[in-house]
Amino acid sequence: GKVFRAPVFDVEIVDRVGAGDAFAGGFLYGYLTKDVETGLQYGVALSALKQTNPGDLVWATKEECERVLAGAGLRIVR
Repeated sequence: GKVFRAPVFDVEIVDRVGAGDAFAGGFLYGYLTKDVETGLQYGVALSALKQTNPGDLVWATKEECERVLAGAGLRIVR
């Protein structure tokens, strides 16, 4: 089998509720549009973004997730 790795993000946690759901959503998006490795990367990035805002929903866009993956930091622009 293959081993896939994803980046680790240093997150100042505001609220952890919903982070697993955000991971699942990001993973499914990346997996269905490309492959397992992309799914893992999107899942981790979206989960990290989710933990930076309160509540159980992630309010990040695909573009914000891609900026995180490109190394721009964990910031949701509103």
